[in-house]
Amino acid sequence: MPSEIEKASWRSPDYRFGSYELFLQTFLDQGYSFCFFPELNDPKKQVVLRHDVDFDTAFAVQAAKIESELGIKSTYFFLLRSNFYNIFSPEDFENIQRIRALGHEVSVHFDPSVYEDIHKGLQTEVRIFRELFGLEVEIISLHRPNTYFQEYDAPIFGIEHTYQSKYFRDIKYISDSTGVWRFGHPFESAEFLQQKSLHILIHPIWWMLDGYSNFEKLRTYYAQRVEALKLDFFNNCIPFRKINESL
Repeated sequence: MPSEIEKASWRSPDYRFGSYELFLQTFLDQGYSFCFFPELNDPKKQVVLRHDVDFDTAFAVQAAKIESELGIKSTYFFLLRSNFYNIFSPEDFENIQRIRALGHEVSVHFDPSVYEDIHKGLQTEVRIFRELFGLEVEIISLHRPNTYFQEYDAPIFGIEHTYQSKYFRDIKYISDSTGVWRFGHPFESAEFLQQKSLHILIHPIWWMLDGYSNFEKLRTYYAQRVEALKLDFFNNCIPFRKINESL
């Protein structure tokens, strides 16, 4: 159970994120249940928990393990065209499979900005994702959607998305995008206090790194990526080993 000190930290205007386990446990303590998007059917005490994985699949695995230990299920959305990870790489592919094995759902985090024809682009990504993981894509999340897509209240290529009204406007939507609570802390929302159902977007990077602020966490992550890149160069490029120590 959260202590009074921990509860007080939620009210701090400078508060970012603390224990992910504590965050989730608070919903359970208030009688909330966690559901997948198609299961959202009650105006009270349901949380549809979503993860847009923008940076690192390893952070997503950490979040998925915590959720599984608490008996919570959520949906993870992955980019197919990203400079940060590659779902075809052995490590990222296995991480996504681990998340599935923990009982969560996985799907496409679609970036419409990279396509002239979004319907054709989505068709391609859905086909690739389906063939790679052997599953049907029933709902997608849009990556950094502009106003047009936030107000687009119809399926795309016959596939639902997380910004349709029933998920985005008809219930309270709360996001930790950019490493801050953009619509207020969920525990301070009127909807939470009234135990209404919620749609919560979590980006695992903000929860799985040490640091009080989003800036501190980004600095930590950047340093980790630099070291990981150097290790990849070291393991795969013999000449690099002669200059590794000087970098």
